[in-house]
Amino acid sequence: MIRRKLNSTRVISALRKKRCLSKKEIAYICRLSLPTVDSIIRLFLNKGIVKEAGYETSSGGRRPMLYQFNDKIKYAIGVDFEIPELTVLITDLSGSPVNKSASHLPVEAGADRAIQFVGEQIGNLVKNTQLRNEDVVGIGFGAPAFIRNGEITISGKNLPPWRNVPVKRMLEEMTGVPVSVDNDVNLMTLSESHHMKYQDEVLVYLTLRRGTRGDIRMGGGVLLKGEVFHGAHGNAGTLRHAYMNLSKKVNAEEAIEEAIADRDPQEMVEKLKNHLVIPMINMISLFDPDRAVINAGILGESEPLFIQECEEELKRHLPGVFNWDLRLEPARDREFPCAKGAALSILQALFKNPDVFFEKL
Repeated sequence: MIRRKLNSTRVISALRKKRCLSKKEIAYICRLSLPTVDSIIRLFLNKGIVKEAGYETSSGGRRPMLYQFNDKIKYAIGVDFEIPELTVLITDLSGSPVNKSASHLPVEAGADRAIQFVGEQIGNLVKNTQLRNEDVVGIGFGAPAFIRNGEITISGKNLPPWRNVPVKRMLEEMTGVPVSVDNDVNLMTLSESHHMKYQDEVLVYLTLRRGTRGDIRMGGGVLLKGEVFHGAHGNAGTLRHAYMNLSKKVNAEEAIEEAIADRDPQEMVEKLKNHLVIPMINMISLFDPDRAVINAGILGESEPLFIQECEEELKRHLPGVFNWDLRLEPARDREFPCAKGAALSILQALFKNPDVFFEKL
């Protein structure tokens, strides 16, 4: 039974990587006998896990049937609990977005009401996508918070002081679907690496996100060989006191626009860099990454200048340590990366464990 599960997992892995394969190709890639592959494919066809994808081109003789993984058999959900914004995303099993919703969180009503609102938005999106909760393998939830056992604690200037909010338990009770909770920037890091197909041993991701009181805050995430590094308690890479108030505007987007209008962009970027470069230096010094990615998209046209200024500052502080082999790049995955990463975290766990995979599918 165990060997059959492992063989079946190898077949699924091959089909997910190559998209369309014949039985002979599957047998070669997975180092399995043709009768074993034939048995697995017949089982998967009956369950709807794989589907026929037409015939392979051939110069003569009988053309072999091609098979592909059915990535629409189940779905994953990703939640970006950004505060004050909420994004809920449904993806197929390849991680490709299927449907999404965006709304404003009722933060002022308290933690319980905010999480209840998330559950309602998930339910509405599932219904609008014409799915059932049974079609969803899991919900990934990302928040600007410290995570412990599925609970979130939010601690930071201009953020609601919520402690030990049982997000995992609350959403599982509301939806009947397994929930995984993680820091928002960890999930953005995972999405960037996945969609850009990076193969780094160590990747550091730094992002600027809008606060709730006209401020900008910076978060960090770390991937080791493509998987999020959580540390001993789930909070590795979390940056403390990495924020900056731009103005008295409550809305951070308006605050950024006001700051650019009121002063030279170079001056604003210089001020931001001076506030945030030390946490960057600490992250890069601690984790010695192959690549550091910066997402400063909220700065609009000033983003390239900000990244350039940060790179020059890092070179001044770290030349002898790295000989500057480090690649510092702008983020390229810009569309709701936290929500996508949250869904991807569910899929990563699903395909990593054969028992979980066969239980869900």
